[in-house]
Amino acid sequence: MDRVFAEGHTAKGFPLVARYVTTPPDGTAPTRVAFTVSKRRFKRAVDRNRVKRLMRESWRHHRAEFEATIPKGHQCAVVLIFVGKDLPTSESLQRGMVKLLNRMAQAASTTEA
Repeated sequence: MDRVFAEGHTAKGFPLVARYVTTPPDGTAPTRVAFTVSKRRFKRAVDRNRVKRLMRESWRHHRAEFEATIPKGHQCAVVLIFVGKDLPTSESLQRGMVKLLNRMAQAASTTEA
């Protein structure tokens, strides 16, 4: 995960920001994902956990399209960061996730070419 922050690229889709890097495979999964929510913005752990739960659910629904863009023999390490100020709704996170994953897929396809 240190490599993601040191060498990774950034994509934004409000209320989410992603740091990601393509790596050699480390297991069978095409992606390795971490979810973070700032303790500064959400003091209560139940709020942070709720946001992370919504982020994981949104990722689960939309990851297949993104994983199809990853070249064979590579793996993508992703850190998803919630940057919104208020507790999100499921719909707002879904919209942000779709926007974010589309931008990540476009960036991945332009770096391959």
